[in-house]
Amino acid sequence: MAYNESRVTVCGNVASGIAHSKVRTGFSRASFRLFTAERRWDGEQRAWVDGDQMFLSVTCWRALADNVHASLDKGDPVVVSGRMTIKEVEWEGTPRQVLDIEATSVGPNLALCTSITTRPRRTPEVVGARAAPEPERPEPAPVAAEAPALPKARRSSGVAAVRKGESALVRAGDTARPKEVAEAPS
Repeated sequence: MAYNESRVTVCGNVASGIAHSKVRTGFSRASFRLFTAERRWDGEQRAWVDGDQMFLSVTCWRALADNVHASLDKGDPVVVSGRMTIKEVEWEGTPRQVLDIEATSVGPNLALCTSITTRPRRTPEVVGARAAPEPERPEPAPVAAEAPALPKARRSSGVAAVRKGESALVRAGDTARPKEVAEAPS
C-alpha cells in the first residue's frame, strides 16, 4: 500500500456487463460500472428518501478478474474494496474526470442477496510452488461406521446443494458426517 493512497469500500450494484480481456502481459483484466445511491431516513417525512447517486468504474486484475467475470452479472448487489483514483478521459471532445476503483476484493452484498460459494481446487504442482512443504500430520482416527449418504439440499434450506465431485456440507448439530469430511486432514 502506498503512502496517502485512497482506500475505499463501496456498496452498490453492477451497472454494466463485465468486460473481460487479457492484456499484453497475459494477465486477466475485468471492468464494470458500479452504481451506488445513498438512502437515508428523513425524520420529518418519516420515510426513507433517495440521496446522492454515483457511478464508478471498477477494474479487477488476475484471478480476481476471472472470478468476477465468472460470478457477477448486471444488477447484482456487490461490495467493492480497493484503491480509488481519478482518471482524465476525453468524451465527445471534452475532458472529463472518472472515478475508478482498482479492486482488491469484490463480493456479493449478502444483505441484499444470497450466494453459493465454490472455491477453486489447486493442483499439487501449484500448491507445491506456492508454499513450503507442510510437516507430517498424524492420520485422523477412523470413523466407527460409514455415515449414510446425505440427500441433496435445496437452495432455500440454507445449505448449498451437493455438487458432483465435492464433499457434502453438514448442518450444525448433525452427528453424522460424510466420509470425505471425516477423513479430511485438519
